[in-house]
Amino acid sequence: MTEISPTIRLVLSDMDGTILDSDHTISQTTGAAVQRLAERGVALALVSARMPAAVLPYVRQLGLKGPCAGFNGGVFFTPDGNILKSHHFPVESLMAIMEALSSFPVEIWFQTEQEWLVRDSQTPLVQRERELTGMTPREVESLPITPETVNRLIVCSDDIALVARLEEELAPPFDGRASMLRSAPHKLNITPAKATKGQAVVELARLYGVTPQEVAALGDAPNDIPMLQAAGMSIAMGQAQDSVKEQASYVTGKPDEGGWAYAAETFIMPTAPFSDGSRK
Repeated sequence: MTEISPTIRLVLSDMDGTILDSDHTISQTTGAAVQRLAERGVALALVSARMPAAVLPYVRQLGLKGPCAGFNGGVFFTPDGNILKSHHFPVESLMAIMEALSSFPVEIWFQTEQEWLVRDSQTPLVQRERELTGMTPREVESLPITPETVNRLIVCSDDIALVARLEEELAPPFDGRASMLRSAPHKLNITPAKATKGQAVVELARLYGVTPQEVAALGDAPNDIPMLQAAGMSIAMGQAQDSVKEQASYVTGKPDEGGWAYAAETFIMPTAPFSDGSRK
């Protein structure tokens, strides 16, 4: 966890469990807080495990003007959907990961910049993801079709203990080749090694012309920890696990309790460039 910056110019926010309420919407209170941040010279960028198409509707709803990140920092894109930078798996690494997962009773999904690919689109886990993201997968017999285009593998199971064990056991042998972090108890995200939310802090700070010390990050899940560690100010949501809260400068309330807006008003706005009417 880094030392808190005296001036915050960019907020990076996770989506699910952070800026989105439990019904996957942005509340009026949160939207108003985003607007007040903008008026004080603080930009907002979304940093999500989701694919770009599942992030863009919220980017447009909030009226964001700058780039955001998907796939845990695996892809950077503009509000009109143009890809600025994208990380893909080396084919040999992807095949090795697939081999390591082959003996486990889990669902494996693949996502590219444009598509979500599954073997069976009717499973309860796929239906749950469709409701969460609004995305429709394409069902294919063999995965992946073009391995060089894959940005993210998602390993899913309702056996939460198994997903946690896979994260713990697979991460060491693939260190330097892949990042493995859960975005939900039932969902393990596997991305190229450089695709982490910590790297997203560095890249988005560069794109917005600020330093990482001038960034505030908000998140709730283990895959948010690298982002919280890299930012000048870090804020964990109220329902976050203790391992996430331990990495944060501050802890706010839950999303449905106005936690995002409270964090913006209480922790970020007092450090904003125009918080007192004059630029810092």
